[in-house]
Amino acid sequence: MDYSEQVIDLFHRHIESCMYTMEALGETIARASECLVESMLHEHKIICCGEGNSRLIAHHLATNLLNSFQHERPALPAMILSSDAATAIAADSSYNDIYANQIRALGQTGDCLVLCYNGGGSTATLRAIQAAHERNMKVISLSNMKGGDASALLLPDDVELTFPVDDRARAIEMQLIAVHSICELIDTHLFGTSHA
Repeated sequence: MDYSEQVIDLFHRHIESCMYTMEALGETIARASECLVESMLHEHKIICCGEGNSRLIAHHLATNLLNSFQHERPALPAMILSSDAATAIAADSSYNDIYANQIRALGQTGDCLVLCYNGGGSTATLRAIQAAHERNMKVISLSNMKGGDASALLLPDDVELTFPVDDRARAIEMQLIAVHSICELIDTHLFGTSHA
């Protein structure tokens, strides 16, 4: 059986998702990068976490900030919340606090939390947002669902990136493109680096 037509269809769906996302979120992605830059310029850090497959997106963002993205540059203050600590917290206390406990311990006023998830957000996601606000941190959320409990917890200074894509795989692809866009914009803001 020849699956090449299905592959072509997958690429077409990816391109369509990019077009919808670009039109819906271009300005908001730029605002998210400005939020992160402002935090770093004031000697604060970026704390990243995510649920399920979206954890990989959060990890990728932290890695791109700690390491060079496309050009050599100094490391930027970013971290991914520890999965080892999350496992211990879940075993000893509650899965619902796997991020919140780490945020309360490590987060400081002026830091930013970047939170990647799918759907409306689990209890662990909701508690992470609440913990960030308790520490006077801004939240940047990346999700494929508009509304929901997580969205309702966000404050006016937070940034919500809601990807207008129903297909879960395409939504994760769009989260990755948004993260790459944010990294390029951060490099341009801080170092004047052009990737064109």
